[in-house]
Amino acid sequence: MISFQDLEVRYGPTVALKGLNLTMQDGIVGLLGPNGSGKSTLLKTLLGLVRPFRGNGTVMGIPLDDASSFKLRSSIGYMPEYDALIEDVSAYEQVAFWGELSGLNLEQARDRSHEVLYFVGLDEARYRNVSGYSTGMRQRVKLAQAIVHSPKLVFLDEPTNGLDPFGRRKMLELVLKIRGELGTNVILASHLLEDVERVSDQLVILDKGELKAYGLITELRHALSKRFELRFLEPLTSDQEERLAEIGNLLESLNGLYDIELKEADASIPFKWAESAGAVLVQITPRHDRLDEILIRAIRGSVA
Repeated sequence: MISFQDLEVRYGPTVALKGLNLTMQDGIVGLLGPNGSGKSTLLKTLLGLVRPFRGNGTVMGIPLDDASSFKLRSSIGYMPEYDALIEDVSAYEQVAFWGELSGLNLEQARDRSHEVLYFVGLDEARYRNVSGYSTGMRQRVKLAQAIVHSPKLVFLDEPTNGLDPFGRRKMLELVLKIRGELGTNVILASHLLEDVERVSDQLVILDKGELKAYGLITELRHALSKRFELRFLEPLTSDQEERLAEIGNLLESLNGLYDIELKEADASIPFKWAESAGAVLVQITPRHDRLDEILIRAIRGSVA
């Protein structure tokens, strides 16, 4: 889907992306990272809006260079975080116009405008000016314009921004439909980990312009499979806490819970240790099932 080698992007003397090497597979990819991590710069680069200072890459097989920018933009769609809708124009007219900008002829653009507005649930409101639309409806107009020309890949920047719980659920359902029914690949950038986890099968994690982790969510969770939370019948003595070093690294101890990273990914080890140390282990909980754990550990450099 996307591949780049030694990709470096600069704004003057500031290095925004530092020598990224990555090949993304087809599917829905969640793009994560704190503010200033380089997410927006990466999106702009892949959209052909920012030219790399060094390195190269391809998007859906199309090189990232000026000569192929029109071909690139006709093959991808983009839903920006903030809208720039024309207030006194209907959704139908706007989406058709964007279809023409993406390379469709007038008749194709009008037909596709009807189709995608129906797809996003705005068929009954398509002739109304967007000035009277709710936030959720405006977000769906943006989504419609991103897919009107049947792109192979669509970039969604904070698609649930400003939405209430019902609107968020509706938008995420549409994201899954784009992949499942249209076969379109998706790059989803969001600060809401719950949204990313619900729809994505892969993750890209950036921090300070550097690639910290990439892979299937299941694989990244497996990379944390050595971390567990332990609860004993009685709090451990200081001597017993020190002995935990025999099986792993004690990361935190709070209110009788012991957060430990085992030396080996074997959940039976704490039970054997407890028996030898004279402690009664009553609960063991894996910590790798949470997406925030993956994000935090990746930024700290603990996930390959």
